[in-house]
Amino acid sequence: MKQLNLETIRRVTGGKPLCVLPREVCVEAISTDSRKLPPGAVFLALKGEKFDGHHYLPEVAAAGAVGAIVEDRSCNAPDNLPLIQVDNARLALGKLGRYVRQQFTGKVVAVAGSNGKTSTKNLIHSALSGKLYGSMSPKSFNNDIGVPITLLEADAAQDYLVLEMGTNHPGEIATLAGIGLPDIAVITNCSAEHLEYLGDLAGVRRENACIVQGLDAKGLLVANGDDPALLDAVSSYSGRRITFGFEPHNDLFAADVVAGEDGVRFRLNGSKTEYFVPLLGKHTACNALAAIAVARRLGLSDKEIGAHLAAARGPDMRLQLLQFGGVQVLNDAYNANPASMQAALDTFQNLPTEGRRIAVLGDMRELGHTSERYHREAGFWAAAARLDVLACVGHQARLLAESAQSCGMASGRIHCFDDSSTASKVVPRWLQQGDIVLLKASRGLRLELIAREIQQSREPSSAAVPN
Repeated sequence: MKQLNLETIRRVTGGKPLCVLPREVCVEAISTDSRKLPPGAVFLALKGEKFDGHHYLPEVAAAGAVGAIVEDRSCNAPDNLPLIQVDNARLALGKLGRYVRQQFTGKVVAVAGSNGKTSTKNLIHSALSGKLYGSMSPKSFNNDIGVPITLLEADAAQDYLVLEMGTNHPGEIATLAGIGLPDIAVITNCSAEHLEYLGDLAGVRRENACIVQGLDAKGLLVANGDDPALLDAVSSYSGRRITFGFEPHNDLFAADVVAGEDGVRFRLNGSKTEYFVPLLGKHTACNALAAIAVARRLGLSDKEIGAHLAAARGPDMRLQLLQFGGVQVLNDAYNANPASMQAALDTFQNLPTEGRRIAVLGDMRELGHTSERYHREAGFWAAAARLDVLACVGHQARLLAESAQSCGMASGRIHCFDDSSTASKVVPRWLQQGDIVLLKASRGLRLELIAREIQQSREPSSAAVPN
């Protein structure tokens, strides 16, 4: 992070000093975690439903914090801890992130969209990092805390920084774009997600299209051209635009796609140039196209890009194929919406296996009034996926189970569980040598508990195996 001082922080945030701020102190980090305070850090006291950072001011002072940003003047802070009072700590963090971004001389790439944000972010970083110096946002730091923290932690000497921008309420992408001010913006796709708050698919497109509000007019918009309505939604952007997808009308399109157990191969624009990406699922080819567009913009050759993508690694719990004692687990438990559920089942049914296919599918949350419809659709996809056993976890997933049965799947092959904790005690006991298991649900279901139990069991018992 570019070094700051307390007075600069006060000025940028519009805060009020609650003491005389020492001018000689160099601020080298902004931290929201009292347990992991780096040297030279100012602590930002955030408030949440279940926590209040103001309670930890004595601890951060003892840990060597050089100051703190607070909302409450009456907080229990030691006298030796310089304080800056602001009206809203989250907004103050955003202002600091934007300030540091404006000093950053490298290129900022922002990735938004309904599905594949994290995987595309990783592919962009993989394509660039073999030649350029840069970083990407860790895990899913994609909200109004994670984006500014990523900006604040970036090395000022970097060539690039890849940000992920997520949303579940209207206006969030515009806010994040206004903080990150991207030079290049990518919209992976738009599908039914967070409809409880975004309303409908048109609302999803409008929200993700707001990324252009922060995009440099001399920058580049990389958008999924297989969705004409999305292109309409971003038509206000006057800068350069590159479209990508599977359809040949796009600037970049994937042809002759072969999705195997080792990854995905495709030909770029139908040419002889073949790319290989060691991530599962046909949709990986589409994500890779976005990475190719970004890497070309930053000066890499197609040969360099291809070599770097061939060495890419995917994020945890996104179509991550694991081996546990003769059983394969396709762990896609990080999150779920209808499009990603269908993609996971398509990928799963095409993976080779010597044993049975067992899918553990859970609730897809935040779908609002469309929830029943999409869970029943998921049941249709499950019934068509050649599953030997279907385990449904959660209240809404029972609709999925009912639909799968009505579409012809035998009731004896379908099992329902209230939660992942209960399922994790049963599913591992079903498994036999050679079986493959899919885990897919919204994040709140925590299906990774089942993966953990499978791993710990090592040698699955042959007892209590459904037919």
